[in-house]
Amino acid sequence: MTKKEAMQIIASKYNKLKRIAQMSENKYFPNNKGLYHEDITQDLYVKIQTEINKLPNNKKEILKFLDRYAQPGAYIYQSIKQILINTFRKESKYTRLDLRNLTKNEMKYLIDPGKEMEDENIQDKVDKYVDTFYWFDKKVFNLYRYEFKTHPTEMSKQTKLSESTIYRTVKRCKIKINEKLKKEYYEK
Repeated sequence: MTKKEAMQIIASKYNKLKRIAQMSENKYFPNNKGLYHEDITQDLYVKIQTEINKLPNNKKEILKFLDRYAQPGAYIYQSIKQILINTFRKESKYTRLDLRNLTKNEMKYLIDPGKEMEDENIQDKVDKYVDTFYWFDKKVFNLYRYEFKTHPTEMSKQTKLSESTIYRTVKRCKIKINEKLKKEYYEK
């Protein structure tokens, strides 16, 4: 058996790995509503590819490797759990700023408690900044912000984009906006 044949066997199990990742995510992080299982599965697949490339072209070693990953066992579950934990550690480093639910008074307080709001509304500034984004990010963020305003599930059904793509794009845009607002108002 060659490395290429082993990877083809693993690739044929992709949907099974995806279901295991979804079950694990629902078990350990039930509040996420299955947003990460596709990314987790892809990360696992990359991890498997990296490991198999390090193996010698020895049939015995390749079969031993295949035993670990071809059948859902403790090694698969542990690998998926570790990737999930690492993903959420990275995610927790970012702060979220949701401007939709803030009133004007709250926005004034957010910017600077003693400073009066300038003539231009903060939403207008956000809109101008969003216009500078990459076209895909701008489109997804504006659809999410103005049309769907809910969980990415409904948007995913209507736009045929994965929930994971929507979630990550919106999150990336929010982080950019948050950084821009910090620079503009706090670091003057």
